[in-house]
Amino acid sequence: MDRYEAAVIGAGPEGLVAYIVLARAGVRVIVLEKSEEPGGRATTLEFHPGFRTSPYADELAPFPHRLYRSLGLAQRGAVLVPSPASVLVSDDGTSVLFAGEDRLARSVPAESAPELLAFRRQMQSARVALEERATVVSKMRRGWFRPNGTKDGPAWPSGAWLGDSLETLLSARMASPLLRLHLAADAVCGRAVSPFLAGSALHAVAPGVGGSGQSPAGLGRCGRALTELATASGVTIRCNAPVTGIPVSQGRAAGVVLGGKEEIGTDAVLSALDLKQTMLRLVDWAELPDTLPKRLGRFRMAGQRARVLFALDALPDLPFARESRDAAHGPIHVASSLEDISRTYEAWRRGAIPVSPLVTLRVPSFADPRLAPIGKAVMTATLSAIPARLSDGAWTAEKRDRLVQLALSAAERAMPGVSARVLATHVLTGPDFEAALGVTAGDLDGGELAPDQALEFRPFGTAEWQDGRTPIQGLYLGGPSSAPSPFLLGVSGERAALAMLADFQTGVLR
Repeated sequence: MDRYEAAVIGAGPEGLVAYIVLARAGVRVIVLEKSEEPGGRATTLEFHPGFRTSPYADELAPFPHRLYRSLGLAQRGAVLVPSPASVLVSDDGTSVLFAGEDRLARSVPAESAPELLAFRRQMQSARVALEERATVVSKMRRGWFRPNGTKDGPAWPSGAWLGDSLETLLSARMASPLLRLHLAADAVCGRAVSPFLAGSALHAVAPGVGGSGQSPAGLGRCGRALTELATASGVTIRCNAPVTGIPVSQGRAAGVVLGGKEEIGTDAVLSALDLKQTMLRLVDWAELPDTLPKRLGRFRMAGQRARVLFALDALPDLPFARESRDAAHGPIHVASSLEDISRTYEAWRRGAIPVSPLVTLRVPSFADPRLAPIGKAVMTATLSAIPARLSDGAWTAEKRDRLVQLALSAAERAMPGVSARVLATHVLTGPDFEAALGVTAGDLDGGELAPDQALEFRPFGTAEWQDGRTPIQGLYLGGPSSAPSPFLLGVSGERAALAMLADFQTGVLR
């Protein structure tokens, strides 16, 4: 039986960052990935001959500046560029919000500019506070715990407004209904949430325009850069290696099992999978504390989006981008009203395909023409509040076609005539995300983003789960269900790896 000091499960961005941290510290580590290639959601797919794009998302959450610099990602071409603008097309008109403050102030009515700038700055301050708290790593040691901060460091973002509804947050700060709808679409796109639901204001801090990044060459460039860094650090990466179990001996993780038969012994295991995949699928329930399986089952996870990729035989016409081409390089939301977004959420709760979902369009080949043949284009559509599990049965070809039609109906409002330019489509729903990425129920966020499942409460705000640790000694959680997710990229993996290193240093794992 092979033996390593540590095994990391999953070769997405979080896992790759964890590998690099461990390897640079001299830990003999093996990385295990069930897919043919590492990268996870940071990948680029050729979905039709000559047409390529990122299949699971158009953007990734941002790396903290410190982590990005320490990894040296820029030197390897992994540049995540914030969208220069976002667009809303609605029944009440079209609005364009630029990321830069000067252009933003000039692009909205004069009376709205001060309110909008103040709101942007408040949310940015909350993101800065979140990054400062999430990247505190030097004081991590087993045995101490404070609910809202480290022993010596900053607290997680707080404030009464975090418990408000998104509608309440926006109405108190923005007079224009059109701008309120635009900011709500920026906040909830790709998720199932009612803007009238208490606690939904938290989504305003989640990555949005100006807060996340797209790669000009597709997100696969980021995945390749992380893989190159991992291999350069001496990490052993095994692909086509599905982990089917984590053996536990005397309350400690003792390694991993591949394909139900091959066992690799380790002193510690770091899982970059989500909470339920790790604790309920890979660990024998008999090894868990008596009440834990029920508590894990109550952690809310569900797929919330679908994606449609379009190959177009000509560039689409974007009327709103005629004055500024930057408007074509970011998200284009198509929504009617906050009430419509709420009705879509209610349909999602029933397990039904909504009648008029929020659709967010992108044209990645505008930013990088290499993603499509000359004169042609790639368009993506992210449909929010699309259930992974339908109440009326499985995802059939007919139901997938309904998603294509919903996406095209929205696209026609923003890009007249685009339907006639479609060469091919590729549809991805929750079961496709689950099969490809191993995410429970197709949930790309690793759990519902709500006040009781976010920040210091993610996954559970108790001492046993601090900084990536779990109640199983030697088993660490560094994936999308960890505290910094889905706000920041790479930090969940880094924190879990640093907690593991701290336990190695103090002899806990020896």
